[in-house]
Amino acid sequence: MSTTQKPYHFLIRRVHSLLGLVPIGFFLMFHMVLNLTALGGPELYDRIIHTMQSFPGIFLIELIVIFIPIAIHAIYGTWVVYTGQSNILRYNYARNWFYIIQRISGLYTVIFVVIHVYLLRFGEANFAALQQFLSQPLGLLFYALGVIFAIFHFTNGLWAFAITWGLTIGPHSQKVWSYSLAAVFFVLTAIGLFDISAFLK
Repeated sequence: MSTTQKPYHFLIRRVHSLLGLVPIGFFLMFHMVLNLTALGGPELYDRIIHTMQSFPGIFLIELIVIFIPIAIHAIYGTWVVYTGQSNILRYNYARNWFYIIQRISGLYTVIFVVIHVYLLRFGEANFAALQQFLSQPLGLLFYALGVIFAIFHFTNGLWAFAITWGLTIGPHSQKVWSYSLAAVFFVLTAIGLFDISAFLK
């Protein structure tokens, strides 16, 4: 890599890392909390979704705050997957496995988000439509894996984020951060699967 490419690559990595936290990570958590309203029944969920969709300028807000950051993060992430090399066959360490799962979860999450947005934006964005989709075994499996992979990609990405931005320098801080993120992963996964369960009743 030439000296003129290094600063550019450095900047892109920082932008990619930052977008994974803000706004994508925040939106993921907001979306999961929003879906908890489904526990209150179809009427409450549909009313909140309708209120959000009728908010003035909501499409422009979603485009700038959600869709464009996700597209940038996904495009660069796909390039990283395509150009990256795994040494998992040579060094069978946990972090090497995480490297592979991070790439797989990222690709799956992109597919999951595209289909999810398509169903909500161009289909019927209501409780009944999601309930019907999740009542099918493949639909339920697709959504359950989507939730788990999205949360894993986010939490594991936070581990890399801390290193990229120099927040966890030594082995001890990285180990403590790993345990903390493992707890976050299990809590968010429980919430995400609890969200799905609300549509199965």
